[in-house]
Amino acid sequence: MSALLSVAGVGHHFRGLTVLKDVSFEVPPRSITGLIGPNGAGKSTLFNIVSGFLRPSAGTIRYEDRDVTGWDVTRRSHQGLVRTFQTPQVFKNLTVEENLVAAGWSATRGGFVQSLLHLPGARRARARMQELARQTAASFGLEPVWAQRAGDLPAGRQRLVELARAALLSPRLLCLDEPSSGLNQEEVAALRLLLERLNRDGVTILLVSHDMELMEVASSVHVLCFGEIIAAGDFRTVKQDPRVREAYLGV
Repeated sequence: MSALLSVAGVGHHFRGLTVLKDVSFEVPPRSITGLIGPNGAGKSTLFNIVSGFLRPSAGTIRYEDRDVTGWDVTRRSHQGLVRTFQTPQVFKNLTVEENLVAAGWSATRGGFVQSLLHLPGARRARARMQELARQTAASFGLEPVWAQRAGDLPAGRQRLVELARAALLSPRLLCLDEPSSGLNQEEVAALRLLLERLNRDGVTILLVSHDMELMEVASSVHVLCFGEIIAAGDFRTVKQDPRVREAYLGV
């Protein structure tokens, strides 16, 4: 398999307006692939199409050599294509522990129903899930806030809770939408190390970010402008491209 994700000829129209036009790129297995572009470039629409929240007007999405263009977000998630959002999506009234355990149950699907029905093995399964959640919390630096409500945490910690929840879904392709949004410089540096560790552990990452420091973690970068890919390559090459400097960096 040459690409874990293949976006081919994707176009999208909304009320007569062309948002995406013939967008094509690939995400190799075990890579960190970046997607950048100015506001209004179509990045959010493209991300929604890749993750299954939106059907394209044209083109195909292939994941693990299967055409998943018609698959909804739930079906894609169950096959390991997982995404996060620009605003952290956590259960604000639940503790960090409860957020992570809920994600673990979602990954196993049948386990939650078994627990509700008190079927044999439910207590052991619950204990294993809590231990897995605690190990995940430790690896994401969340043990100090394990018992706190997620909604009471600062933006940086909420982002880590969302990433930890995503990790519990055992993603093969993790699509991150502006993961450094709301983070300070120290938190961005920690996030970069975390993404590198996830990638070393075998998680392929598709990263959308305006943060140039974070984007340096990507092995290749694609630049979207007015719905079209205008440049692609390694970060340093793309950053020096005159079209990118004009469209994205404003120089």
